[in-house]
Amino acid sequence: MDHDAVASKETGAILHDRLAAVPEPFDFLDIACGDAGQMRTALAATKVRHYQGIDLSEPALALAAKNLEGAPFGVGLDHGDFVSILTARQDPSDISWCGLSLHHLKTDGKRSLLQALCGSTSQFLMIYEPTRVDGEDRDGYLERFSRVNKGAWTFLTPEEWEQIYHHVSTCDLPETADTWLALGREAGFAEAKQIYLDPTGFYGLYRYDR
Repeated sequence: MDHDAVASKETGAILHDRLAAVPEPFDFLDIACGDAGQMRTALAATKVRHYQGIDLSEPALALAAKNLEGAPFGVGLDHGDFVSILTARQDPSDISWCGLSLHHLKTDGKRSLLQALCGSTSQFLMIYEPTRVDGEDRDGYLERFSRVNKGAWTFLTPEEWEQIYHHVSTCDLPETADTWLALGREAGFAEAKQIYLDPTGFYGLYRYDR
C-alpha cells in the first residue's frame, strides 16, 4: 500500500468518482474490507448513508473501527467469511465493492457469489481483481507475475517476496477480463464493463450494473 504496488490510489480515486456521481443517499457494502484505510477518502463528499464492512480478520476490523471513528455516516462491521455472510445476507445494499478478494474463489464460486451480490445490490457492484490476459493459463500468469514484479518490487526483502509469491501461487485464481465480465452477466447483472487496467496489466477494475 505504501508503494502503491497494485495501483490502490488510482482505483480508490476511480471508486470515489463513481460514488460521488450517485445523486441520492446510498448504503455501501465493503467486502473483505480489511482496515478500511482508504474508505474515508473514497467516501468523502459522497451521499453515503451507511457503510457495512465484512472481514475475516478481527484485528483488521478493530483497525477499521478506528479508521472510521467519527465518520459522518453509519458504520457496521461484520466478522466472518464473506462468502458465508453474503450467501445468507438479507439486508440489501445500494452499492457493493470488493477489492482483491474474489480471485481466491474457483470460477463456479465466483459466479455463485456474484449471483448473491446481484440479488442484494440495488444499483451497482465494483470489483478490483487480478486478471489474466487472453490465451494465458494460470501457469503463464504466475510466470508473468514473477518476471514483471520480482524485479520491480524492490521495497520487498527476498523473504517478503517469497511469502507473496507463495500466496499468489497457492491461493490466487485470476480470470481473464472476458470471463470476469461474463460471470457478472451470467449472475444477472444487466451490464458489465471493465473500466480500468493497472499499468502493469495485472489488475482490472470491473463494474456491474443492475
